[in-house]
Formats: sequence, structure tokens, C-alpha cells
Amino acid sequence: MQLRHKSIEELLDLEQEIRVAKDEEQNGANYRAIDIYKHLYKKISADKDSEYAFSLDSIKRKLVWNLVQYGTYLKTVYQKDDIAAESSLKDAIKHDRYLPIAHYRLGFLSYKKQQYNLALHYFQEAIRLQSMDGDDRYKMNDQQLYQCHLYLANCGLFIAKEAKESLEELNLDVNLNELSNYTTSPLYDLINENNRYLETHAYKMITKTGSRFGNKEDCEEMLECKSTLILDLTGRRNMLLFNSKEVSLSKNPAEMLRMFFLYSNYREPLDKYTFSDLISNTEFGEYPNNTYTTNVRRLNEKITEAGVDVRLIENKPIEDRTTYYYNHLLPFVIMHRSDEMFILSE
Repeated sequence: MQLRHKSIEELLDLEQEIRVAKDEEQNGANYRAIDIYKHLYKKISADKDSEYAFSLDSIKRKLVWNLVQYGTYLKTVYQKDDIAAESSLKDAIKHDRYLPIAHYRLGFLSYKKQQYNLALHYFQEAIRLQSMDGDDRYKMNDQQLYQCHLYLANCGLFIAKEAKESLEELNLDVNLNELSNYTTSPLYDLINENNRYLETHAYKMITKTGSRFGNKEDCEEMLECKSTLILDLTGRRNMLLFNSKEVSLSKNPAEMLRMFFLYSNYREPLDKYTFSDLISNTEFGEYPNNTYTTNVRRLNEKITEAGVDVRLIENKPIEDRTTYYYNHLLPFVIMHRSDEMFILSE
């Protein structure tokens, strides 16, 4: 039966099922979750006297959260898709326009396609909304905000450049001498300067001893590191590599491993609350210990699949808490776009 023919109660039952499907990394689970929340929101909105009317804001928050954070993984949990991301982000701002990060990502996607007028609009909105009150989870971080300004400046400069080129093609009977030095002006040089910065700061590489920015070639050099666990988030797939062997990770395990690498050790293990935002919108419910344990077990299995023959994420019971930590028996490298969105904050 199609979702539009299901009752609110049936849709709520499906919501519980889809949470399990997402935790089990089933392909299409993100798409189905978004579809369920859309139908729930539509049905409850249509009946203000519904006994479920009180949950409307909660459903909307879940819908927006899934559109922003998981919209790029609609086809498969392992591969990012720009077309799906663009569609989902546009859908998200229809439901909640106060999403600076969504506007920033739409601006970036438009910029990649050289749609500078549209990109300029999105970057302007991202900057405007950044200073307004709203959910901090959808705010840009400092690196994203800085790059947003650079992209915005470049959009304006590219538009000016295109306007001059179009003007020259018109062959008008007017004096164009005042524009003759445009290509050597400081503004035109700024386009190249901004592009150089964006290229050399496109990616961030992190190890236990520190971090640095670089370009795609720098990341490719890091992939040559031996006896090192490499979490590569730079491509269409999130990859875990060890001595040239690789396995794919979906978004949640990739974020979990990143947190274990960066913020855990024997003295400072991580409990389930560190990861609660990852597990099926647990801001709206409890994150069971056994779910946390299962997710860590699956993560350890992925590490083994990558060719590591020792256990790297270990359990450390603390009173009534279940905690785990990365034991640092192997060095790690994390690589991602410098303006990457993460659910779990640093």
C-alpha cells in the first residue's frame, strides 16, 4: 500500500521500522524515512483537531533533520549524490527557511555548476541567516562562514566578468575605454587569489598530532601512509583504508569513527550520549545501551574487514555506563572537505 493511503497510526509504526532499517544501513532507508515524515506532516497538518496535532513540530524537526543531514544519501547509504542533495536541501528550506548551512550547501552546489547568480543568492542568504536566532546545529562553522564570503565575492566578480564579455559582444557604438583595463584590475586579481585559497584549503587532514589544510593532491599523498588507519571522507564514498585495502562506510559509522579517533582514549572513553544525535533522532527518544554496543561492534567489524587484525575500539565499563575508546595501537588520518558538515560537533 502506498504511504498516502496509510493512516497516521500506520505511518508511526513504519517510523519505528525505518529507524531499525537506518541503523542496519539498509539502502533506501534514508529515502523511506524522509517520505514517511513528509506524509506524517501532511496528514497531521490537514487535521488541526487530530490527537496527533501536538507532535506536528516534532515531525517537522525530524523531516528537516533528515533532509539536511541524510538527503545526499537517498539512493544508497554508501554513496553521496549531488542531485539528491540539492533536491533535499531545497525541500528542507521550504519547511524551514532559517537554515544557514542548507543555503551554504546549495550555494556551493550552484557554484560548482557555474550558476553564479543563483549561487550568489544562496550565499547571501546563508550569511544573513547566520546572524539570526535559530538552531545552532544548522549554523555554519567558522571555516564554512569564511569560505561562504569568499564564494560570494567570487560570484560577484564572475558575474561582472560575464557582463563585460557580453557587453563587448554587443558591438555598441559607445566608448568602452573605461573598461579596457578590467582584466588587470585588483578585483579581477582577487578572483584568482580567492580561487587559490579555496583550492589550497579545500581539504583538511587530521592526525593525532595536529591538522593542516591542503588540496586534492595532498590528500592523495596521505593515502600512501602505511600501517595507518585512514578515514577518507573526501570522495563520493566514505572510505576506511589500511595498507591499500579499503571498505565503504555509511555516514553514521564514519562519524562515529571520527569521534573515536579525535576524542577518545583509555582515560577518556565515550558513552552513548556522545553519539545520540546519530541514532535515529534520539533527541526525541532514548538511545538504548544495546544499540550503542551493536553499533560499536559493527564498526569494529568494518575495521577488521579493512585488514586490521587487532581490536582497536575497546570497552571500558564505568559504574552504570557503557563506554568505549580508541586504543591508538595504530595511527590514524582523517581527511575531509574543509567545509564538510558533521552531525557530531567538535
